[in-house]
Amino acid sequence: MSKDKQLKNIEVCSNCFSPRIVPYMGYETGKRFICQDCDHISVVTIIFETLDELVKALKHKRDG
Repeated sequence: MSKDKQLKNIEVCSNCFSPRIVPYMGYETGKRFICQDCDHISVVTIIFETLDELVKALKHKRDG
């Protein structure tokens, strides 16, 4: 993948690292997100600058 097509600033769930997060209750309760994979509700998300950084973090989490 060329450098100009790489994913950047990938925001993920702080619980399971899934990128499938959406605003919780349309921000009516403040800036909160719900993960569509683990149903975790949080005000904190993690942003990875590149896809490679996300993959590295997932491997580290898996390997313990």
